[in-house]
Amino acid sequence: MVRLGWHDAGTYNKNIEEWPQRGGANGSLRFEVELKHGANAGLVNALKLLQPIKDKYSGVTYADLFQLASATAVEEVGGPKIPMKYGRVDVSGPEQCPEEGNAGPPSPAAHLRDVFYRMGLNDKEIVALSGAHTLGRSRPERSGWGKPETKYTKDGPGAPGGQSWTTQWLKFDNSYFKDIKERRDNDLIVLPTDAVLFEDPSFKEYVEKYAVDQESFFKDYAEAHASLSNLGAKFDPPQDLLKHTSLD
Repeated sequence: MVRLGWHDAGTYNKNIEEWPQRGGANGSLRFEVELKHGANAGLVNALKLLQPIKDKYSGVTYADLFQLASATAVEEVGGPKIPMKYGRVDVSGPEQCPEEGNAGPPSPAAHLRDVFYRMGLNDKEIVALSGAHTLGRSRPERSGWGKPETKYTKDGPGAPGGQSWTTQWLKFDNSYFKDIKERRDNDLIVLPTDAVLFEDPSFKEYVEKYAVDQESFFKDYAEAHASLSNLGAKFDPPQDLLKHTSLD
């Protein structure tokens, strides 16, 4: 769910003013043409879980539902409350989906900056958002990275398998930063874009801080996640429709 919300918003290009050409949180990820983008492999499963909610509450847009699910997922597994607003407008058809992005620069640091700077986010936000890898698993059949299973993932919950970044991959905390730093467990995955956070001087400043200060990580993560969830969105009404507290 976190990834679904991120990837719907993450198509935003700050250099394009027009909506929906600028991409962003507009519900376009519900269409098959975008679901088939390589970076979105497996997200059809999240969409299927949300569809019954959409069917029951037809007045809620997909754009809002994706971001609500993303924020709620973080909160439900121990993460910070994320300040959210609603009223996002959906694109109307697959012809409004963005084209699939090209491969980024070969340097992991340059790749991160290429992706996030395009969205108008900075180095602190890159590191804070990377901390969401404390959740979930990488599956080789979807991303090309990770082991088919490890001692932490072989029994699920949910569909078993994949390789996690942390030992407790259904708990949102600052373990991601600690585990990358220690690198003591071969059953935990460390991608090049994870490792570079400790190598690049600008990134390293924040990683070192978050590894010892979970409160600071939670604060910065909540702010970055909220910013990401609004990227490129067109709101109707333009102001906050409601404030998110829970999915009750």
